[in-house]
Amino acid sequence: MRKSRILMVFVLALAIAGSAFAQGLNFKGFVENYSKWDKANGLQSQNNVELQMGLTAGGGDKVKAVVQIQPWKLNGTDVFGSTEDLTKNLSLAVSKMYIEANGPFWNGGPDMVTRLGDLDISYNPWVAEMSREGISISDLNLAGYDLGAFYLWDATGQAQGLKAQGYIGPVDSAVTVVNSDDETAVGLDAVVSPLKNLALKAALAANFEDDTDEMQKAIKLDGAMQVTDKTLVNAGFRTVDADFDPVYRSHAKDQWGNPINPVDLYKGQTGFNVGVQTEVKDVNLAASYDQPTALGKIGANTDIGGFRLAAGTELNVNGVTEISLRKTTASVEKDFAGEKTAVTGRYEVAVEPAKAVKSKVSANAKTNLIESLPNLGLGASVEFDNFGENPVAEVKADYTAPNGLTIKGGYNTAKGAVAEAGVRVNF
Repeated sequence: MRKSRILMVFVLALAIAGSAFAQGLNFKGFVENYSKWDKANGLQSQNNVELQMGLTAGGGDKVKAVVQIQPWKLNGTDVFGSTEDLTKNLSLAVSKMYIEANGPFWNGGPDMVTRLGDLDISYNPWVAEMSREGISISDLNLAGYDLGAFYLWDATGQAQGLKAQGYIGPVDSAVTVVNSDDETAVGLDAVVSPLKNLALKAALAANFEDDTDEMQKAIKLDGAMQVTDKTLVNAGFRTVDADFDPVYRSHAKDQWGNPINPVDLYKGQTGFNVGVQTEVKDVNLAASYDQPTALGKIGANTDIGGFRLAAGTELNVNGVTEISLRKTTASVEKDFAGEKTAVTGRYEVAVEPAKAVKSKVSANAKTNLIESLPNLGLGASVEFDNFGENPVAEVKADYTAPNGLTIKGGYNTAKGAVAEAGVRVNF
C-alpha cells in the first residue's frame, strides 16, 4: 500500500523545520495503521494520520500560530498483491488555524489571552459552546472576576458574547450573554454550600427572539447532602421548554452519536430525580428514580473473600401499582494469581422481558511464562441463552512486541477466526 501523499507531508514538514524562518516551529500528531482479517470480510486496512503545526515567536509577550491539519481517516479493503491505491482520495485540508497572543495590550495593562481565527468557546453548554471563526479574549482578571469575550463572524452570521465568573458572597457564579443577529441568550450558573454537608447547584438559561417578545427558558436545579459518612442523598428538578434552542448552544454527542449536552437531553421535559447511595456492612447500595422518563434503578456491589459481586435492576415506574422490569444484570468476578500469571474469572447474566436470559462465563489472563513473549494476553469465554442453549465459545490472544506492533488473534464458533495487527507512532 503506497503512502506517497503521507510521506510528502513529512518531507514538507522537515523542510520547513530546517529553514531559518522556522525557529520555534513544532509538530505533533500521530500516524496509525490498523489491519484486520476475518472470514466474512477478508483483509481490511485503516490508516489514520493527524498533524498539528505550531509556531512560537520570542521577544516580549508570547505569540503562537497554530495550523491543525484535518485528520486523515482512510478506510478500505486492500488485498495483498493488488494495485488498489487506498491513498488516492487523500487531500490535505486545514481543520483549524489561529493566532494566539498571551499578555497585555499596553504596558502595565492586565494580562489576557487574545485569539484570532478559529475559536473554541466553552462558556455555558446551554447557550455558548461551539467552534467558530472570530476573535476572543480570555483569562482576563478584573476586580477578582474572570472575564472572557468573543466576536464571531461565519456563515451563520455575527455574534458577540461575554462571560463573567467569580464569587458573589458565598456563591460561585457565572453569567454568560450571547447576542446574535436574531436572538439574545443568557445563561447563569451558581454553586453554593450553605452547610458543610450540603451543596446546591443551579443552571438557568433564557433565549429571547429579537423579532418577537417570546422567551424560551431552561431551569435545572440540583442538590446533594452527605447525611452520614457513608450515605449521600441527591435530588434535582428540571424544566426545559420544547422550543428552547439557542443558536450557539452545545451540540455535543458521544462516540456513538448519542447527545451528551443538556439541551438535547432535557428539551421538552419537566420533571425531577432523586437518589441515595449508602454502605451497609461493606455492601454499597444505590437507588434512583427519574421522572418523566419513569426510570428507576437499584444496584449493589460488594467484595466477599476476594469475590467481587454486583447486581443492578432498571424498572419502569409509572406509579405504585405500575412497576415493570426493564433489565436486570448480575456478575461475580475474582482474581487468581499463579506462577508469572494473573487470571481474572467472571460470570455475568442479563435478564430482559420477552428475551432469552443471556449468560457469559469468561477468563482473561496476563502471563510471563513465555520469556520471549512478555505480558502475553490470553482469554476464553462462553456465551449462552437460557442457561445452556445456543452456546458461542471464543478464544483470543493479544501481544505487544518490543518494536511497538500490537498483534491480536482469536476464534469465535459463530464468526470464525479473526486476526488483527496495528501500530501507532506519536510525534
